[in-house]
Amino acid sequence: MKKILLLTTLFLGLVTLHSSAQVTIDKDNQANFSQYHTFNWAPADVRTGANPVYHSDLILQNIQNNLADELNARGISQSDEPDLQITVHTYTENKTQRVMNGGYGYPYYGYGWGRGFLYSPFMYGYGPSYQNYHYTEGTLVIDMMDTHTHHLVWRGVAQGALNGPRGLEREIARGIHKMMKHYPAGLA
Repeated sequence: MKKILLLTTLFLGLVTLHSSAQVTIDKDNQANFSQYHTFNWAPADVRTGANPVYHSDLILQNIQNNLADELNARGISQSDEPDLQITVHTYTENKTQRVMNGGYGYPYYGYGWGRGFLYSPFMYGYGPSYQNYHYTEGTLVIDMMDTHTHHLVWRGVAQGALNGPRGLEREIARGIHKMMKHYPAGLA
């Protein structure tokens, strides 16, 4: 049983490490992004459920530092009188994915893989077995509001499976960098 859990954990860890966050953006096509030169932070919206692992001021600080670096590289600096008010939203949700573990189904007969990763010589062509994998999905939303018109002008969203706190810093940096690649061009 311990071998099964170890193999399952290793498999999920490898899948999670190699999967990157799905990123989408939305923007106001009428907004003139070349007029935005400064930003500041609005209060963050952090919703992580009962698990305290993802509810940390250090995670929020990491998000803000990465985003500030990306904005600074585009000539947008932090100010007390900003052009853009930025709100960071984070959400985590426990999810379950049903995964087929193989097996030989009709018309194939003979030995197959059944019940997880255990070899079962008593399985004769009855199809695959399934196993549920439980994981935490994280969502990061970055909202940029024009402080003069009070309208949302840009939103970036990154979603993906989280592999616990280890490696989270790197995943945050990748997700924000991927998001900001789509920040409107034509800036300083």
